[in-house]
Amino acid sequence: MASTLALAGCATQSGSPTTEPEQSELPTREDGIEQWGQKLNEHARKAGIDWEMFAGEGIELKFGMGLHKYSTTTKPLLPYFEDLTGISVEYEIFEENRYWREARNAMADQSGEYDGFMVGLWPAGGYHQGTDGDPWVEDLWPYIEDATLTDQDWLAMEDFMAQTIELMTFPDPDGGESFIGFPNGIEIYGCVGYDMETYDTLGLEEPTTFEELEQNAKAISESSEVDQEGMVSRTASATLSSANWGTMFRSHGAKWIDREVLLNEDDPDPEAVALINSDRGVESLERFGSILHNYGPSQAWTKDWYANNQTYNRGDVGMIYSTPQTSGIVDEERMANTKWIPPLRTEDGRERIGDTWIWATGISSYTDEQSQKAAWLFIQWANSRAANFLLSTHQWQGDEPRAGHARFNMYRNDSGSEWRYEADAYPEVAGAYPEVAGEGYEQTFIDGMKLVPTSPPPVPVDTPQNMNIMDEAATAMSRVVANGPDTARDELDAIASSVGEYAKRIPDRYINYVA
Repeated sequence: MASTLALAGCATQSGSPTTEPEQSELPTREDGIEQWGQKLNEHARKAGIDWEMFAGEGIELKFGMGLHKYSTTTKPLLPYFEDLTGISVEYEIFEENRYWREARNAMADQSGEYDGFMVGLWPAGGYHQGTDGDPWVEDLWPYIEDATLTDQDWLAMEDFMAQTIELMTFPDPDGGESFIGFPNGIEIYGCVGYDMETYDTLGLEEPTTFEELEQNAKAISESSEVDQEGMVSRTASATLSSANWGTMFRSHGAKWIDREVLLNEDDPDPEAVALINSDRGVESLERFGSILHNYGPSQAWTKDWYANNQTYNRGDVGMIYSTPQTSGIVDEERMANTKWIPPLRTEDGRERIGDTWIWATGISSYTDEQSQKAAWLFIQWANSRAANFLLSTHQWQGDEPRAGHARFNMYRNDSGSEWRYEADAYPEVAGAYPEVAGEGYEQTFIDGMKLVPTSPPPVPVDTPQNMNIMDEAATAMSRVVANGPDTARDELDAIASSVGEYAKRIPDRYINYVA
């Protein structure tokens, strides 16, 4: 038996939103699944490979999946993959609050229980480092370059932005590099979505700086004309809750760790390695904490991804500081009155830097070779052009929320003005998706991703210690939102030594590596 474990960075607690968009014009669930199962297989048959190479061999893949659009949409289509290949696939689904533990434990066990894993960007470096430098996940390039397994023209790697591939690539001990996760969705964090009616009622101008963002949040919260608080963001203490503050942190000119000290000193003081508590880091958390503590919803520090989205969905706040991909969990009526704008800047015009996440699927290093190849066939099928289009749109009634697409270049030309991939084949959605996702959705995504660096990236995702470092950051951030901005310096000072100790464990090859 073989299997794959997967989860996206934005899983829900209940598995579905409290409201659904109007879907009466979409096919029924049964009809939509049948139509798309056939479409995925029709698309797959255009590839110049033998999808039946393992037919009759009784391969059974068990995929452990995160509770996310990627798993909930592809799960009912799995019988069509078996029809195409003769390979059986089963999912085991975990909610996000269990995923990191379940995935890491399964990989560290090295039992081969799973054939692969959903490789989220933030923990990816740890999966690549594995145990004492022995990776838990496979390099995907040998599969991509094997002509018996892959038709590269059909696979269309050119659809992906270069930064997406770079961020999922890590340095090997022998001087090589490994591409460890095939992307299915990407996000840009720290964008602003605002209720246009609220802004019109209060006569607010669109913010361009963090200072103006706080002024608008204050105006909304203190107004007698609207019954709303100012802004919500993901602020619970879970590691990924630090993602939106990460954009504000880096755009204030702050850095998490001192890479030069790590490279040039044999045994540096941990507090000399940690830059998280620099004046600019503190300044960013004071601003973030002030907005959410003073002008956020009740118990703002408890908002996980789902609660964050639903707080905005209910109209409890006039703004959401998040990723535009949030729109998938917010109903379309609410999004129709929402405008998205890219990450903001400081008042003195420091460089804007956007934080990001990638959802990807990798192959386990501890399953057998035949199962690894079979898993690669599934990854191709479930992340093809047709599949990525499906994952980015509602295609049947009751379909789960949309996910941000990863094959960005297949949809847009260089000017970002038109659909590219078989738009005429899907007229019911070809022009509608950006509209139902909120005004400015696509342009915010385009502009935001231009702000994401790769060397180094916005958070230490190029290192095996990213999750540990950002877990410390998330805890401090959540406490500041709870207790007020005046506590920002004390909270960041309190974690500096721990952050420095984690950073000292990073092998030099990760610090030296430039994709």
